[in-house]
Amino acid sequence: MILIIIAVAVIAVYVYSKYDRTYNYWKRKGVPQLQPVFFYGDAKDFLDGKICEAENTMNYYKKFKARGLRFGGVYNEKRPEWVPVDPELIKTITTKDYEYFDLHFRNIRKTLFFNNLFHMRGDEWRNMRRKLTPVFTTGKMKMMFDTLADKADGLSVLMHDLKKRQKPVELKGISMRYTTDIIGSCGFGIECNSLKDETSEFYVQGQKLFNQTSVKPTLLQKIARFINVLPSTAQLAVGNLENFFREVVRDTLKYREDNKVVRKDFMHLMIQLKNKGTITEISNADDDVYDKTVNEDGIGFEELAGQVLLFFTAGFETSSTTMSFALLQLTQHPDIQEKMREEARRIFKKFGGKFTYEGVQEMNYIECVVKETLRMYPPLAILPRVCTRNYRIPNTDVIIEKDTSLRISVWGLHTDPEYFPEPLKFNPDRFSPENKHKINPHAYIPFGDGPRQCLGMRFALLESKLGLAVLLKDFNFSLHKTTAYPPKYVVNNYIPTVEGGVLLNVTKVD
Repeated sequence: MILIIIAVAVIAVYVYSKYDRTYNYWKRKGVPQLQPVFFYGDAKDFLDGKICEAENTMNYYKKFKARGLRFGGVYNEKRPEWVPVDPELIKTITTKDYEYFDLHFRNIRKTLFFNNLFHMRGDEWRNMRRKLTPVFTTGKMKMMFDTLADKADGLSVLMHDLKKRQKPVELKGISMRYTTDIIGSCGFGIECNSLKDETSEFYVQGQKLFNQTSVKPTLLQKIARFINVLPSTAQLAVGNLENFFREVVRDTLKYREDNKVVRKDFMHLMIQLKNKGTITEISNADDDVYDKTVNEDGIGFEELAGQVLLFFTAGFETSSTTMSFALLQLTQHPDIQEKMREEARRIFKKFGGKFTYEGVQEMNYIECVVKETLRMYPPLAILPRVCTRNYRIPNTDVIIEKDTSLRISVWGLHTDPEYFPEPLKFNPDRFSPENKHKINPHAYIPFGDGPRQCLGMRFALLESKLGLAVLLKDFNFSLHKTTAYPPKYVVNNYIPTVEGGVLLNVTKVD
């Protein structure tokens, strides 16, 4: 009996000391913290599957903000993470001092899915950013617009067909098929035909990627991760998909090189970069882009494939999520829906019965709706960073140690009443020419902030505005009884996603 008591006491002392060493890290540094629970840290509700990760991080933001704090410290299981709250501090982190935080995630393996601009750092990132910046200029957007317009026409045809069936429509899936066809054509030079066939391989592989990265971890996986013997769920998931996408890029590249194909798309620009070391205009079919003239300044196949895959993964779900959330809100605001419809029809008529690049640029109200949707439902709801060298927090003596992860809650900032009065009210007029100057630019960061802001944000806005205009020109949307409002979110998806999808009733508008 005495031995049992001694054993229990020893275990209790060990557990307490382990807890004290692990969960008082921030307190010892003089950083405010919450009330972590052993094993879970501050992420219990998320790890137990009650809320999604973005909601969990937003709760961190709200708790520290309620205490009037500029920042705080939390524990993701046993790992300490820093949570900046104040927009001015976030501005400093992402702009002036961004070189201290020029990494998004820790322990990323250098495989195909992570061999791209988003995961690069230091000189490697700066060199690739310089090379890729010309991809998303106005000229290049106009160059690729015909492809977007063609896929938008396909979206309209699909919606007319679905309307004839007189059944509710799941808009998230349809939006994903639209963005898949755009990215497949612009990024890979492949006609995916997802709008015509929802079993198309590209669409299926994209769904597989995002479904696998959102699989709920088992208790055994949680324990293994806690003791650092298991890679992240995302890294495990993508390993099985890399060969498919690598071969698609390889086959496309070989076909174009063998046939000297000139096509106005992202893949052609990447081939320019590979063979010429720089991106220029695509003027005519006589441009011999396949005559390699550089050795040092070009990019290799793995880098080329990595950038193409970034284009795919960044665009597959984010723009479709924005479109589906916008339509979800429009079912609650028929006046806004009608105002968008009037703008879409006016511009469609003005430009000769079609949507043009210039016409989409004139869709000012539709753009306000997209921006308000991105405020309420930012796809990148958590802006991740890693401290790459010791960093003293401005105006404090606190040192953030190298390899510490940061969690900037974009969702928290976007729903903070200090920056957005009545934050749960869907109000596109916040972004009107008369009001947009009132918005703190560092409290509205749906595409990140600073030098590492998303390069493709203009492309994302373009395809979202065009897709919504095409849908609203001819159709009216109302909420189907099976779709909950306010929405409940899928708990294991990094991107906020409506549980059960966004099911809507569709009626034709004369």
